[in-house]
This record gives sequence, structure tokens and C-alpha cells, in this order.
Amino acid sequence: MICCAGCADRAAPDARDPERYAWRDLFDGESLTGWRHIGFDGDGGAAEVADGKIVFGRGRPFTGLTVADPDFDAPAEEYEVAVRARKIDGRDFFCALTFPVPEKGACCTFVAGGWGGGVTGLSNIDGLDANRNTTRAALQYQTGRWYDLRVEVRRGRIRCWVDRRLVVNALIADRQISMRPGAIEACQPLGVASYETAAEIETIRVRALPPEDG
Repeated sequence: MICCAGCADRAAPDARDPERYAWRDLFDGESLTGWRHIGFDGDGGAAEVADGKIVFGRGRPFTGLTVADPDFDAPAEEYEVAVRARKIDGRDFFCALTFPVPEKGACCTFVAGGWGGGVTGLSNIDGLDANRNTTRAALQYQTGRWYDLRVEVRRGRIRCWVDRRLVVNALIADRQISMRPGAIEACQPLGVASYETAAEIETIRVRALPPEDG
């Protein structure tokens, strides 16, 4: 189920309502309903569903999907998005997760395995991509292994995990948040992409977050 601007309730959250904070699957495991394949001017790799997974072919250089609903919005100002993905073949990022940051009225991308396969972080902060800003981390990603990637968007902060490892803890109140200029901008407002890399995606889901003091 896609959360759109029409159903996103920006009223004060009620921590007593567990349904409000339930995960919502954006991939049904059977089709690309609700998603749009990004052609990247004819050079984008193929994206299809097989065995309950989204399969990204190796692009020249990108392969990607974005939500099909032009009115898509985050489920709340504070929310999280989670993706389970793995690299099948390639030398660069197997998952770049683009997501909205409502506080900033902008989008940002969590890159897992860029710049030759290891760089992990946010693009962009203060005009600098993940390879050049303070969120940069170097991880070793194994081909064929599943990784649970999670992005938490709070007012004033973005945090990201790879499995249970916190890899980004960025205070953003006084920072500029934006997309890295170029083809990746086509993934807005919420999308996933790979770069010269075949990959598989098992789940994509979102949920509103209760207040931290709730």
C-alpha cells in the first residue's frame, strides 16, 4: 500500500494507536504495482519480479524504480523506511535508497556500497555527496548476502543502519539536504537504484514513528 499526500495525517501522533505505527509494505512480492521503472534515457537496466523479489539487471550505469504515485508523501514528518537487499554481481552500490525529508522539503539518498563498492552514507549534505561528507563510512559488502537497510527520519536528525550497525547519525537542523545532481534525481520522492550492479530486493516498507518520548 502506497502512502500518499491525501492519506498522510500530519496531526499530532497518538502513541496509543499501534495501527498508526504499523509497517506498510510498498512491494507486494508479486508485481511492480505502485512502482515505475526508470529508463535513465534508455540506458537503465531491467527491473522485474521473480521468486517474490525485485530483480535489478546491471545497468549502464543505473537501474532503478520510483513510486508511481506523483503525490507520494512520507507517512508522517517522522518516519522510517526499510529495505532488504543484496548484491548479485557488480562493483558498486547495490542499493541507493532515495527518501523524502519532510522537515527540509527535500529528498536525500542513503547509498550502500558506492564509489567502488564500500562507501556508505548520505548524498547530499551541504552540497557534498556521501564520499565527501561526514556521514561517510567504509563497509565491506558480500555478494549474495542479504542486508537489512533502515533509514530513520526525525526532526533534526537522520539515522541509518546496515543490519544492526548504526552507520549514519546526522544532525540536520542547520544543514542543507539535497539530492546529488544527476541521474539519481529521477528516484525522487522515494526510490531504489543500483549502479553497474545486479541486485535483488526482497522488501520495501515504511511506517510513521511515534514521538521519542512516547
